[in-house]
Amino acid sequence: MIAKLHLLMNELDHARLEKLIDEDKYSKMPVAEALAERLDNADVVLPEEVPADLVSMHSRVKFRDLKADLVFEKELVYPHNLNPEATDQISVLAPLGAALLGASVGQEVHWQLPSGKDAALIVDEILYQPEAAGELHR
Repeated sequence: MIAKLHLLMNELDHARLEKLIDEDKYSKMPVAEALAERLDNADVVLPEEVPADLVSMHSRVKFRDLKADLVFEKELVYPHNLNPEATDQISVLAPLGAALLGASVGQEVHWQLPSGKDAALIVDEILYQPEAAGELHR
């Protein structure tokens, strides 16, 4: 189960994610079902209206795991962009990736791991966000 954050996102990412979670290979995944619910209730805005402190697709995020007290830097990507050899990427269809989507700097995010354990993180910094960089139609 992913975080219950209200989702604000740009219209391009919203349309791409809706299409993605409708694909047969993803549609039955619990994380895709939870993400679908968040997409249904999301506030969809133009790319230039996305706040610079919000995690959007292809954002590079610095966050801290509150349980293990470890700091990570990851880029939030679509599953088809995930490089299996890269350790600095996370798929939006991974529970952690879905939890990061729509979080803002300073916000705590809580979600349940597939094992049933609770997990928590805090977003420390957005190192790169496409919208803030002017990449509005990537």
